[in-house]
Amino acid sequence: MQFLEKVPTNLRPMYLFLMVGPILYVAYALFTPPFQTPDEHQHLFRAYQLASFQLIGERRGNESGGDLPVNLSRAVLQELGSTVPHAVERPVPKTPIIERFARSTPLNSNGERRFTNFFGSVTYSPVGYMPQIIAVWIGRGFDLSVEMILRLGRVFNAIFTTALFWRAFRTLPVGRLALLFVSLFPMTASCAGSFGQDGLIIGGCAWLTALGVRAAIGGRWDVREVTTATLLTFAVTLAKMVYLPLVGLALFSGHGVKNWQSKALPVIIGIFAVIVLALWIRLNANIYVPMMPGRPSPGSQVEYLVHHPMIFPRAFALSYYWQAGTLLRQLFTFGWLNVGPVPFAMSATISAFLLLIWFGDTNASQLSRSWRCWAGTVMASFAALLSPALYIGASSLGGTEIAGVQGRYFVPFVL
Repeated sequence: MQFLEKVPTNLRPMYLFLMVGPILYVAYALFTPPFQTPDEHQHLFRAYQLASFQLIGERRGNESGGDLPVNLSRAVLQELGSTVPHAVERPVPKTPIIERFARSTPLNSNGERRFTNFFGSVTYSPVGYMPQIIAVWIGRGFDLSVEMILRLGRVFNAIFTTALFWRAFRTLPVGRLALLFVSLFPMTASCAGSFGQDGLIIGGCAWLTALGVRAAIGGRWDVREVTTATLLTFAVTLAKMVYLPLVGLALFSGHGVKNWQSKALPVIIGIFAVIVLALWIRLNANIYVPMMPGRPSPGSQVEYLVHHPMIFPRAFALSYYWQAGTLLRQLFTFGWLNVGPVPFAMSATISAFLLLIWFGDTNASQLSRSWRCWAGTVMASFAALLSPALYIGASSLGGTEIAGVQGRYFVPFVL
C-alpha cells in the first residue's frame, strides 16, 4: 500500500483495481464449481458450436441447438444432474475443493455426437464468446478435459474483463472511486470469472459509460473514441440489446454544446447497432423457441397485450414492488444463484457504498445537474426495454408478473 501513497489521488482507484481485481476474478474462475454460474453449460455448448465454425444453430421441434460431443453433456450431468435449460430445481451436493478439481471428463471431440438442446444461448452472436472460443480451440488442441476447458475459458474471460475495466478507468474523467466500487462488486467478480457473456457486458458497459461521461464533460469525441464507442455499442447490443441506451449518455452534455455533429454521433451509432441486431435476429428467426418451456410465442404475447393494454403496466408495477428485495439480494448471490446471499459480502459492500458517497469526487461538479437527470433517463430507458423484453419472451400469457428479472442485469447501470 506504500506504493499507492506515491500515486496521484485521482489515479489510486485505478491502481488499486489492478492490484485486487485480476486476483479476485481469477479466484472466482478457478474455485467456483463447474457449471455453477448462470446458464454456464448453455454458454459452453454455444461456445463449442461457434468454435466449430457453426454460426447458426439448428431447430428440431421445440428444441434448438446442434450436434455436440456427448461428453460435454456428461460433464454437466455429473455436476448438475440435468442439462435442461433454465431448470428451476438444480440441487448441487457440497463437495470438497480437491474433489472438484479431481473431476476430469475427457472431451473426445472426435467421438460420438448427439443433438444437444441449448435454446437459451443458441441465438447468441460470436461477439460475446471470443475468450471462450479460444479456450475451446486450445482445449481441443491439447486434449484437455471438459472441466479444464471451462476453467480456461473463465480465466480468459476474467483477463478480458480486467482489460475492459482498465480501459474504463483510464477513460473516465471523474468518478473512478465509483468505478472501483462497481468493478469489485461481488456480482461483478462472479460474472467476470464465469464462462458466460456477463463479464463482457459489465466491463464493456463500464467503458462505454466512461466514454459517455468524457463526452459530456468535453463536449465531443475524437476519432479513436468514436471508433471505440461504436465497437462497444455493437458488442453490448448483440450480447444484450437492453444496454443500447448507454451510448446515449454522450448525446447530452448539459454545457450548451451546439456542435450538432457531436450530438448526432450517438444517435447514428445507435441506429447502426439496431440494424446489425435486426440482421442477426433475422438470421436466427427460424431456430427461435420460447425462452421458458410452455411459454407462448412472442407474437402471441404481443397480440394479447394489444388487446389487453393494461396487463403489462400492472405486471410491471407488481413485479418491481414484490421483487425489489429479491433483486437486491441476488446481487450478493454467487454461482447458480444457489450460494448466498453471503452476510459478510452484503455488509462489506454496503459499507463500501457509504464510504463512496461520503468521499465523493471533487471533480464531479463538471457534470451538470441536467446531465445527471439525463443519465437517470437513460437508466429508466433500460428498465423500459428489459421489462417488456422479458415479459414477451419469458412470461406466461397475460401473466401478472415479469419472469426472469435478475439483479445482475442492473450491475452495468450502477456506475
